Amino acid sequence: MKTLIFIKRYIKYLLVAKNKHSAQSPFLYEFITKVLNGNSDDENCKIIENLRKELCQLNQIIEITDFGAGSHVNNAKKRKVKDVAKNSSKNSKFGKLLYRIVQFYKPQNILELGTSLGISTLYLAKAEEASKVHTFEGCLETIKIAKQNFNNLDAKNITVTSGDFQNTLQKKLKEITTIDLAFIDGNHQEQPTIRYFKECLKYANNDTIFIFDDIHWSKGMQNAWEHIKSDKKTTLTVDLFYLGIVFIKSELSKEHYTIRF
Repeated sequence: MKTLIFIKRYIKYLLVAKNKHSAQSPFLYEFITKVLNGNSDDENCKIIENLRKELCQLNQIIEITDFGAGSHVNNAKKRKVKDVAKNSSKNSKFGKLLYRIVQFYKPQNILELGTSLGISTLYLAKAEEASKVHTFEGCLETIKIAKQNFNNLDAKNITVTSGDFQNTLQKKLKEITTIDLAFIDGNHQEQPTIRYFKECLKYANNDTIFIFDDIHWSKGMQNAWEHIKSDKKTTLTVDLFYLGIVFIKSELSKEHYTIRF
């Protein structure tokens, strides 16, 4: 039943999604043409995708700690690494989009909620090695593998905070002091997602970009997305179905776009 509902949501998205010619503002047009439709098949991306292939072959069994909504695909406590790599990491298309966003806008302080095996983290970190990536993860077993991946790819600009987000986020935000990009890919429940957004907003600036994973994953996540869109600080939002992107630039008009990607 959940799969059928999800397919219906995707069909609805396809019916309303528009292309770059729907962009009214120069800022959005630039985002679509140079970032969304850009190319990022450089050496960093190839190395990260090779790592993904290796993880997708790994039969090692780990115990999963999940403080959020779990998985539609596999909710077992013990899973093979290859299953986590296939089901929990953003695919190559969206990983490269994260990479292009960081390359283009060059955020200095990046926050990621939901490290998993570290694939998305590496896309964020390798795109701009002068940046600092602060990633949070609740599962100690996946953190071990992620840290190995960071070391193997010589990603020195990543710091990992372990534990339940509700116990770690506020304290770490006070240390970071300002957030230029936040990728929220953890918990996947309505109220926690809204709460993370509001907490991060306190440390945001006019150029901060928010990226939310799986905004149509459930009714609760759709509600959270609508709440975030309606926030008084939110100006421009872009719905890519699997990702939602939020800009809070005060000089932009409040507009909401659904773009085919």
